Amino acid sequence: MSVRITVMPAAVPHHLRDQEVTRQISYNDREDAEYVYEILVSGAVVVWRGKPGSDVGGEIEVVYGATAWENVQGIPRRDTL
Repeated sequence: MSVRITVMPAAVPHHLRDQEVTRQISYNDREDAEYVYEILVSGAVVVWRGKPGSDVGGEIEVVYGATAWENVQGIPRRDTL
């Protein structure tokens, strides 16, 4: 259930702007965590981290404002469908 977000150029963190970085930020599943996303009515996207096998994320990993991202891929949070 990994989540990949393409952020707008202005949303790349300042400490990474001098480096050659991709605008895609990935939240990859691990043994102890799985990631899902939710798009809010405001247009913000929330990446949730949860225990493997759970239906929905249990903790917010990160939130990107509506103008900070342009694309999201992965599995949507089930309780928002």
